[in-house]
Amino acid sequence: MLLELDAVNASIEGVTVLRGIDLKVDEAETVGIIGRNGAGKTSTFRSVMGLQHVERGSVSFRGEDITDAPTHERKQLGIGFAPEDRRLISKLTSRENIEMALWGANDDAVDLEDRLSVVLDIFPAMEDFLDQPAGKLSGGQQQMVTVSRALVAEPELVLLDEPFEGLAPSIKQDLVESIPRIREEFDAAVFIAESQINQVKDSVDRLYVIERGEIIAETDDAGAITEDEELMQIIGGA
Repeated sequence: MLLELDAVNASIEGVTVLRGIDLKVDEAETVGIIGRNGAGKTSTFRSVMGLQHVERGSVSFRGEDITDAPTHERKQLGIGFAPEDRRLISKLTSRENIEMALWGANDDAVDLEDRLSVVLDIFPAMEDFLDQPAGKLSGGQQQMVTVSRALVAEPELVLLDEPFEGLAPSIKQDLVESIPRIREEFDAAVFIAESQINQVKDSVDRLYVIERGEIIAETDDAGAITEDEELMQIIGGA
């Protein structure tokens, strides 16, 4: 198993945000976690990345307990993260923001241009704004840079937190179509957090539904959830 969360509990300023989270992501698998805003999706991802303290339970990657490992070690192990708020440095160019993911790597072992060529195969439109400041880009362009930054270190697992939020339909479609390409080009598993099931239902192998910090459903048939009115109301689907 690539990633496993076992009975993970977490809180923020005394408010419980995760309650006994159990989930798994296997190699080269695409898994979704669906829930409305505030349900616990981002807290789950932050727990995986070491940005959210885990009070009880454990986080394992390739069978190794990483519950207390610092964030930079998790990146070195092969976990890439594209956060919902993007966290781009506005004055740096797209290229420089992407390069940040390789800081601290052995320069002799990394061919940046080769890595860039792979992400440009997935997002060819990005070539037009590689040398533009990130702060000058549209939301869709910034999202491409954010995902590319998560990919350029060639992770085994990529976390995409609300990647389609606030994007124009055409850009959303480009990102949806990029998911199988990520698996193909990087042989990586993809873990996607979303509030709308229609964004991911055709892309995922398995789907978790989270509500109030708890996993309330799991299925390997996302279409089955779309037929359940009660669950659709809970997760805000359409």
